[in-house]
Amino acid sequence: MTATAIELLRQGRKHQIWTKYCGFLDLSLKEFMQIQERLLLEQFDLLSKSELGRYLLRGKIPGSIEEFRARIPITTYDDYEPYLGEDKGYFQNAYVWAHTSGRSGKYKWIPYTREAYERLGERVLAGVILGAAREKGEVRLEEGDVLVYNTPPRPYISGITLRALAEQFNFRFVPALDETEAMEFQERIEAGFREGMKTGIDILGSMSAVLVKMGEAFTSGARKTRISRQMLHPQVLFRLIRGYIRAKMEGRNMLPRDLWTLKALPCGGADTAIYRDKIAYYWGVQPYEQYGCTEEGAIATQAWNKKYMTFFPDAAFYEFIPEEEWAKWRMDPSYMPKTVLFDEVVPRKRYELVLTNFYGKPLLRYRTYDLIEFPVLRDDEIGVNLPQMAFVGRTADFIDLAGFTGLIDERMVWRAINETGIEYHDWAIRKETRDGEPILKLYMEPASPIDKETIRHRVHEALKGINSFYADYDAMIQKPALDVTVLKPGTFQAYMLEKQAAGADLAHLKPPHMNASDEVIETLLRHNDGKE
Repeated sequence: MTATAIELLRQGRKHQIWTKYCGFLDLSLKEFMQIQERLLLEQFDLLSKSELGRYLLRGKIPGSIEEFRARIPITTYDDYEPYLGEDKGYFQNAYVWAHTSGRSGKYKWIPYTREAYERLGERVLAGVILGAAREKGEVRLEEGDVLVYNTPPRPYISGITLRALAEQFNFRFVPALDETEAMEFQERIEAGFREGMKTGIDILGSMSAVLVKMGEAFTSGARKTRISRQMLHPQVLFRLIRGYIRAKMEGRNMLPRDLWTLKALPCGGADTAIYRDKIAYYWGVQPYEQYGCTEEGAIATQAWNKKYMTFFPDAAFYEFIPEEEWAKWRMDPSYMPKTVLFDEVVPRKRYELVLTNFYGKPLLRYRTYDLIEFPVLRDDEIGVNLPQMAFVGRTADFIDLAGFTGLIDERMVWRAINETGIEYHDWAIRKETRDGEPILKLYMEPASPIDKETIRHRVHEALKGINSFYADYDAMIQKPALDVTVLKPGTFQAYMLEKQAAGADLAHLKPPHMNASDEVIETLLRHNDGKE
């Protein structure tokens, strides 16, 4: 039996910890593919031992990757829905069930076998090690490190991930894992930072938007000090006084980094790359990203340079639908797109990720509807010789404004808005029609008063600089291709409170940034006093 991270740490064998959890970064592309093939063939054997597995394999065990891809079609959750769920009784070897919910509010239930659960914990621990590292081979974790988190609890994958991580390493979770599952989201955030004032924080796992909002509150001086019994605790007083002195010496308001010295800052959310510099300024360390999904947990991770992400070779078997194949599917939903393997991807091209589970989980050639790209095929800066990935967005989150404008994705819009320098609380954008012409319609709640035309002009010009096809379309129609509705302060908050009061699932409290439905827009406008 291999030694655990805790055992290796107690023996002073930090080098072996790095090798065990982060050694995949030293793999060659050939070695990576050999691991993929070995685990895929093992997966076929595991599935063949159950009635459901044999059904999914269509009665015959594939003998190779080629046979598997030729014989098993690409699947979606609809192919598995009749069989998945704790109450269905078809998947007997599930150790834990995770769920997510799509925009329809319908849960997707995904089973994790015991081995899949343990491997998930190992991959997440690898991410924490890399998030804290400042150079190759550096393991900074210590037993009892305080880990504060404000992510959704079980049965969401984030809650299951924390449980799996707890079995890999003895962090001190704040709040305690058993306590947090009974808390509301806001309560969980407040409890974590309140306790963190006493205990300190070594690792902080959070959604990027929460980190930015806290930093902005500090910067604006909104977090006024109110004397309470808890603040009289010696550790809290010491932390406040030290933070106040640090900020005073630099002639600014206190920031979170003055109160806590973090080792690692794992972040979630598609906006992390956009907020990276802000988060680093407020919190004193670079945010760290892992990429994953409910269907597989952690799939890819940044290295110690906090740049691109590298796929784990042992998370799942990866296939990729090239952009041109995905475009054919958009035109004809009955079309079965072709895929390429990890050693066939090319740089700066968008792909949809297709997964096949390992460790006895059921998903085969499963469409994630996640769009990724590979900026480079290796990271020469740190000597990683594997294709480096970046998350682009969801296939449903693209706007096809006109036939030749190219697909406008969420990252483009994030970048354009942030390049304007306009501070905002939130936004939503979608394709609408005006005078018979398709246009982009942006709904924005600015953080301070600003007129509609200023927002429109700045965002419009930024988009033209980012997407040359959009600039061509604007020149062709000879009228603004972007319109803006300015929402009054508190509109998005009122929307979320209304949804929360109606019992909406956590995943549906916040309006989507891209392609919001008429119902969502109508609700926002109602909270904007009906003004467009």
